[in-house]
Amino acid sequence: MASTSGTYRLAPASSMEGAAHSHQHSTSDQEKLLPDHHTRKESSTVSPSRIPPPLGKPTVKKRFHLWHLFAAGTSLLCFTLATTAVANENISWRLGPNNHQLIVLGFLLGVMNLSLGSVVPTLFLHLEARFGPSTLQNYDGILRNQLFTTSRLSLAWRVLLSIVLGLPLGLSVAYKTFIGGESTKTVHVRSYVGNDSYYGMFAPPGLQVLGEKTGVSLFSNATLPFAVATASQQNGSEPPLPTYPQPYGFNLLLLNNESAAVLDIPQPSYVSAVQKLLPNDESWNISAAVLATVATYNRSSSRDPDAFESHFRSFCADADKSSGAYTHMSMMNQWSVVLLNHASPGDQTLQYIGLVPDPGINYKVRCSDFFPYAKLYDLNRQLCHGTWSITRGGMQLVDGSCNGTIPSLERQEVILHNSLFLGVWYMPSLVEILGPFATTRNNSEWTSPYMATSLAAMVWSKIAAVNSPISEHKNFIPPDELARLTAEEAGLVYPVNDTAVYIRPTLRKSGLLYFILAVQPLLIIVILMLTASAFHSTPLDKGFGLISILSGIDRRSLDVLAGAALSGELAENVKLVMRPIRDNEKGAVEYYVATPSPPTSATQNGRLSPEIIYH
Repeated sequence: MASTSGTYRLAPASSMEGAAHSHQHSTSDQEKLLPDHHTRKESSTVSPSRIPPPLGKPTVKKRFHLWHLFAAGTSLLCFTLATTAVANENISWRLGPNNHQLIVLGFLLGVMNLSLGSVVPTLFLHLEARFGPSTLQNYDGILRNQLFTTSRLSLAWRVLLSIVLGLPLGLSVAYKTFIGGESTKTVHVRSYVGNDSYYGMFAPPGLQVLGEKTGVSLFSNATLPFAVATASQQNGSEPPLPTYPQPYGFNLLLLNNESAAVLDIPQPSYVSAVQKLLPNDESWNISAAVLATVATYNRSSSRDPDAFESHFRSFCADADKSSGAYTHMSMMNQWSVVLLNHASPGDQTLQYIGLVPDPGINYKVRCSDFFPYAKLYDLNRQLCHGTWSITRGGMQLVDGSCNGTIPSLERQEVILHNSLFLGVWYMPSLVEILGPFATTRNNSEWTSPYMATSLAAMVWSKIAAVNSPISEHKNFIPPDELARLTAEEAGLVYPVNDTAVYIRPTLRKSGLLYFILAVQPLLIIVILMLTASAFHSTPLDKGFGLISILSGIDRRSLDVLAGAALSGELAENVKLVMRPIRDNEKGAVEYYVATPSPPTSATQNGRLSPEIIYH
């Protein structure tokens, strides 16, 4: 009977053996892809000739590592450079422009931060191994310096890592709060300005056109800072007298409560040249020995009243016969200002001034009415010393002194023989500045300083207007006694070997700033000392990380980590136990992982033995 089914053939033996081998290889490959605990049978034994040699480098735990010492040295070097950039006057001055000093300190602090960052993890790992729970999550967070992305990182380490991350930010803000300092350097004027320094009776830059026509506007500019600084308060109270000598404005120096000096100033072209080279935040301090016009109260009225009165009456009678030598101006409040001096041209070294009851605008104050109120001041030229601050925006007298030395007679000629006609030009200005002392400030102790200042500024400004070599008075003809002298002989302009100090804004030289710069180097030193002494027996070193753990891990303990190959996340804290094992002169560090359990001797990290080579 014929069969209706298909014909079945047996596969050749060789084919069946190939299939069997194919299945066997497939199964073997799958087993290799699975973790050890998923396989049902042991993997095949690898030929000893194909096993690679160990690549690990056994070592003795050192107290100090070359890299750590290099980091400490680098940090100390940066601290030294940063301190020098602040403390050294010359270096800080050179770093002043364009915030170069801030840039250099910021860079050095950044390098110190990198040095600190290379040693801090070593200390933290030792702390975790010695005093902490010794969990894998804590070690992972410390090694990767991951404050927020590492799960199950303990709160203590989050705080410590936050401090470490915030420290450089805080230091970078802290050192910038020390702005407001300055660094100085003495410079040669010629190398900056291109010529020698000349001083004299000049109007400052910007006032030549106005101040050197009549002198009145120059008088106002010279006395205005003084008047503003010493004005009475709205409640009528008087400011206290200053510590003498006290500078005001660009050349006024109050020597005491009875004497004032108006100093000669640098030539305007010199000042302008300096101002052009200065940025807005830099300045020059120039110091020079100069001449000054000085007004001093004459006390002869109290020493010899009879001689004083006799001289006054004779002097006033002569002046009353001359034009412009005896003048008064009513203040329209029953008081007037009276000025008495020698007729021009003539000797202007004696100036009588007073606040006198006003006889009326159409009447002249008689000499006898003026006498009880007359104050005599001596005017002369003296040798003084001044220090000016020149900025891009102006010039100001910051210090000065006069020792009463009188220069040669030739340099007195501008006061002894000159045509000034002071009363003609300055009465309105004197009324404005002295008027309050007849009424609201009539008991003020500032009366005499104001009179001395007014007279010195009046004589100085008038001479600067009519006699200065750069004066606008081209047609002014000086008296013969003055005309025979050159400008330098008369002391109107003269070369001066002054001292110029270039000032640039820098950081303040403060002990607190030096401490801020020293914080990171000090921390590195403390860390290295701790790891070299207190933590030397802890079974980890600067190379602790993935390689060291894999090298010493007990493979049988890894099952608890299953499932975290991609995520790197664990559901619970996992403890990493470190067990140093010693065999005579050799040793090994074994690691195994375990779930948290009550601490026992078996779960406590061990201690290294000194001078043992560990694998």
